[in-house]
Amino acid sequence: MNRTSINGREELPTHFAAADIPTRDCVELTAGLASYARTHGIPQVEVSGPPTIGELIEEFGFDEVRFVDAHQKPAVDIPAVPRTWRCGQRGLSCLSEQLADAARVPSEADTPPTTLPDGAVMWFARHNRLGDALGIVTGLENYCRDNAVGSVAVTGSPILAEVVETFACGRVRYVPSPSEAISGDAIFARSSWSLPWLDRFNHAVTGAFGGRARHQVSPLPLREAPTPSGQENVVYCQLDARSSTPLPRQSARRLLNQVAAHGEVQVLGGPDTQDYLGQDLTYVRADLPEMVARLLSCRFFVGCDSGLGHLAGCLGAPGLIVSTDDFETTWSFFRGYASLSVIPLAATELLLP
Repeated sequence: MNRTSINGREELPTHFAAADIPTRDCVELTAGLASYARTHGIPQVEVSGPPTIGELIEEFGFDEVRFVDAHQKPAVDIPAVPRTWRCGQRGLSCLSEQLADAARVPSEADTPPTTLPDGAVMWFARHNRLGDALGIVTGLENYCRDNAVGSVAVTGSPILAEVVETFACGRVRYVPSPSEAISGDAIFARSSWSLPWLDRFNHAVTGAFGGRARHQVSPLPLREAPTPSGQENVVYCQLDARSSTPLPRQSARRLLNQVAAHGEVQVLGGPDTQDYLGQDLTYVRADLPEMVARLLSCRFFVGCDSGLGHLAGCLGAPGLIVSTDDFETTWSFFRGYASLSVIPLAATELLLP
């Protein structure tokens, strides 16, 4: 059964079938379904799946959700919806919109073929930083693999060329001066901020050209991994003043002092970072290949929401990302990196006494 929502959207789904998901996901999903029903003025939705969901509905008093043992089709298959609701209140809103759109999401078997042509070139002028380049190249490479696109190209920023050269891209290449190009910036601008960083461009391209989208895009392997000479007893810190969410200077200096008590500290950054943190620290500037080698051999990495933080995650470097803005947002960007933990700035006083 579908119904019209209070805000004008037609045929919103009210029956959902969840797979055998972990208990934590059951909690998030149950809360998300209740939020979805309230948002769209639906008296009650039904869900089938693990019995834990029924127990949670009763425990939390979610009158908007009813648990049933099984559904006859049609029912919205929860695994068909991007699993991006693990972001607190921001995530519940995101899940609500995803569920509302699910009635119009085609099944995998009915997914239309991609309309992104082989040989297409995407030009980037605004998204020209390391984190952007990692997300663009990784998302586009996975999109091409999943949709049988032989080859596409990116152009604009030199950092795109470095990422294409450093990571194992079989279907994405860099061209310096194309005769025609699609605005990649305009496509990137459509991506959802609720998605992990590497997933964002994959979904943006799918939204623009059709085809299949991944919801858990894995980092690309290195084209040629350097052979480490051994693990350095060095903690690399990247607290860039140019980050959109820099640490307050006093907090950054205190954090560096805490880390320095456990070994040598080197700061990854240039003149802007030196002006921001002071001249009495050891600074390192390097091109992308050297930075990769350093991160692969370091003892630990401490950073903020920045391109080097994403690079550390792609390489599997052990480390911490310190959130100074919205912790839920920072965590949602970095949650796909198994080697990194995201903590709020206040927690560093407890974890690094």
